[in-house]
Amino acid sequence: MTSRNNNRDELRGKPRVESEVGPLGMGHAPAKDPLKQFTGMVLANGLTMEVITLVLALLALRMLYNGELWTTTTIALVGAWLAFHVIMFAFIKKPWALAVIFAGQIVGAAMGIFIHWSVLAVAIIFAMLWGLALYLRSIIVERMRRGYLTTQHLDAPN
Repeated sequence: MTSRNNNRDELRGKPRVESEVGPLGMGHAPAKDPLKQFTGMVLANGLTMEVITLVLALLALRMLYNGELWTTTTIALVGAWLAFHVIMFAFIKKPWALAVIFAGQIVGAAMGIFIHWSVLAVAIIFAMLWGLALYLRSIIVERMRRGYLTTQHLDAPN
């Protein structure tokens, strides 16, 4: 058995192949946790933008077609979708939060089909945002796993 087969990945439990490791080696844990910064920067700001957009969408639905779309069902559905996003602020630091928010966009898109195309457009735009966030988070995790982050190679603080 070679030494690289004995090397186990800390994050995923997969064997680490030496060709996948960065040129400076694995290094140590990053000085600043990039996933914590990602959560604060991307997830919190994205949720804030979406909550503001949904509040404005409710107001727009009130004004469209002389208020014909302003029904109890519409208010309840869009209001529940808005409440879901507000509640997700409490769980933003959980690793599963991003996937749940993305799934919420699929539910929002389904609602948009039945309510109005503008709600569908909001859901699609934010689904693209959360899809990009999922992709970027996977890149950060993979770079951490392979030792490609600059902060993994800084000298340890005294």
